[in-house]
Amino acid sequence: MAENIALVAGATGAVGDRIVDVLAETPGWQVVGLCRNPPQGVNAEKRPNVRFIRTDLTSPESCRAAVAQAGAITHFAYCSRAPFKEGGVEDVPGNLTMFANALDAADVPSLRHAHLVAGSKWYGMHIGPFRTPAEEDDARHMPPNFYYDQQDYLTTKRAGKAWSWSSSRPAVIVDVAPGRGRNIVSTIGAYAGICRETGAAFDFIGKQGAYDTLLEVTDSRLLASSIRWMFTDPRAADQAFNITNGDVFRWSRLWPILAKHLGLECGIVRRSSMQFWVGDKGDIWDRIVEKHQLRKFRMDEVSSWNFADFVFGMDYDVMSSLNRCRLAGFHDTIDTTAMFLRYLDAYKAERVLP
Repeated sequence: MAENIALVAGATGAVGDRIVDVLAETPGWQVVGLCRNPPQGVNAEKRPNVRFIRTDLTSPESCRAAVAQAGAITHFAYCSRAPFKEGGVEDVPGNLTMFANALDAADVPSLRHAHLVAGSKWYGMHIGPFRTPAEEDDARHMPPNFYYDQQDYLTTKRAGKAWSWSSSRPAVIVDVAPGRGRNIVSTIGAYAGICRETGAAFDFIGKQGAYDTLLEVTDSRLLASSIRWMFTDPRAADQAFNITNGDVFRWSRLWPILAKHLGLECGIVRRSSMQFWVGDKGDIWDRIVEKHQLRKFRMDEVSSWNFADFVFGMDYDVMSSLNRCRLAGFHDTIDTTAMFLRYLDAYKAERVLP
């Protein structure tokens, strides 16, 4: 019998996928994933220490039934999210309800630790410039912000309980996830393919300030490893932690490197919108798929131009202090430039990008 049983809400999402992976390969862990649509067919889970349960997080009854099937869970990670429009105010009541339903169900006698995945939007990254490097105890911006409501619910629920809590605050999350368009790596790769097919230069379509400012991202596997650490290290109890790759970059330095790696001419900064200029190129993408015999993903399954507009529109520093997690014992670091190149190659190997 496994020493630890982790319940992961949102187990097939951008973060949940990697939490499941990291815990499943760690001796002594079983993983139970809650998701609306468990993997089927060739994508069905084959690992003996992983199983998925179909769950509707908007329903407290569905959450309680899922936890009853999960067994004596010891750890809980919440990484789900209500539908939202890029750059807007996200659904506070919907996100809080889903989280409360899942946490209430997971609050069983065997629980030792509950984790909430939040993000840099805690600091108002989506609103405009904020104090940098951001520290976990910085003052909150004026609400609404569903992360605030979720953490307040978590800390209130924890009062008087035997279990501890933690929360991670990653930056823009980067991963290799075929079929999930909201990923800046695959979006850049799809844009590069369209540039090549149309004979266009590899221009940076965004704000000049965004091209030159300092930014950071978070590798999804590094985030998952940090959550595994928070699950078990007493130094991580009852705290929130910024989690990023550990370095910063400027598009003005990275963009020419990406262009060279992709075999394209590095263009200029064009202050416009990716959605406007590239969003109507679905027919060209379909032609690329046929020409290069790629897997038949639609353009919106490989790229998100609205997301690119958000990322390429931040003309202010996006930086978080990692002092707290470093002092508490988490030291993993990833070279962001190497990560981008490696992930572009991985998408090519998966026959998602040309």
